Amino acid sequence: MTLSQEIVDSIISRNNLNANEAIYDALYGKAADQISMRKIEIAQNIFNQSSDPFATEVDSTADETVYSDESEDEESEEVENEE
Repeated sequence: MTLSQEIVDSIISRNNLNANEAIYDALYGKAADQISMRKIEIAQNIFNQSSDPFATEVDSTADETVYSDESEDEESEEVENEE
């Protein structure tokens, strides 16, 4: 008998305690599965360069970050000096 069938049968037979426990077991099982999958994702991404180890996606443009406007000024000066 599947868990969902057990829940339905318990509700129909008015066995509220058994129905309640079966529902909690089903919810706990789903939550535990999701948590264990999330743990694996976090463990795989923990050493990525992302500043947020809990981020689900890594931004591919993060390596192209300009930290100040000085680099743009230096580039424009170099271009002017070359002319």
